[in-house]
Amino acid sequence: EEVGLKNNDHVILEQIDCELPVPLKCKYKTTGTGSWLEKEGFVGQELNWVIFRCANSNLERDPSQMTNLSGLNGEDPEFSAVRWENIDWVVDNVWEKKARPYRVLQEALQPMMKRWDERCAEPLFTGRWARDASRSVGVVEGLIARGLSEEKATKKAEEPYIQDWQQHRDKREWSVLTYDIDGETPRRELLYPLGDFEEVFEGESTLFGGTDGGVVKRSCFYLAEIDADESNPIAHVTVSETPRGKEESLRYMKNGELILRRTFWHSWRSDKVVSTEVFVKSERPS
Repeated sequence: EEVGLKNNDHVILEQIDCELPVPLKCKYKTTGTGSWLEKEGFVGQELNWVIFRCANSNLERDPSQMTNLSGLNGEDPEFSAVRWENIDWVVDNVWEKKARPYRVLQEALQPMMKRWDERCAEPLFTGRWARDASRSVGVVEGLIARGLSEEKATKKAEEPYIQDWQQHRDKREWSVLTYDIDGETPRRELLYPLGDFEEVFEGESTLFGGTDGGVVKRSCFYLAEIDADESNPIAHVTVSETPRGKEESLRYMKNGELILRRTFWHSWRSDKVVSTEVFVKSERPS
């Protein structure tokens, strides 16, 4: 409430499916802190931690652009700035009189962080996937927003779209081979590493814009996803900064199918276009 984020929108309550070394709570003395507790005559308090996962790509990349620090519900502002930081750094830099609850949090988070890395390394997308164009939503509108005519957008939205997904050396990273519309001729192979990177493309690109190739800035990471299977509620996200605008491609598993949700923000308008595509497992040709 003090930063204006909403559960099941910006963040999602963490599913704790591992044993924690310590409870997510801590009693500590507030004597000498000058806090309102001390001023009201209290000698301490119990702090109970609640863990949320980031579920918004804009929040993941720049929380200062997504939070509201002005003070809500008539309260005075609690913070003047916000950023992501490693829990070890927080423990090392927090005021010593308030450090104990953060040390408890640091210890409790270790198995949760390990479990998150394990989730991200699972072979969720491994295999060949073919788009079921009959179940697409908003794809034509998304292609028109990227500069295609309605005729070309409709044709492209109905074309076969087949990809092979394989885990890379770091199992959280993916190598993706996309085929031509015949489903057999390889068209391009891309590596999706974690973090920021630049991708060089040649010729015409519906996503990136232009006809003579170029370089586009991209970033890959994982987010919590409320619509994904409960067994692994995560999504792989690729954000691309293009001359036409910013695109977020978010992929997750649901009921054995690969869901691709694209969100496109125009570079010259304030609105956005969202589309959803469903991919089903496909057998490789013998």
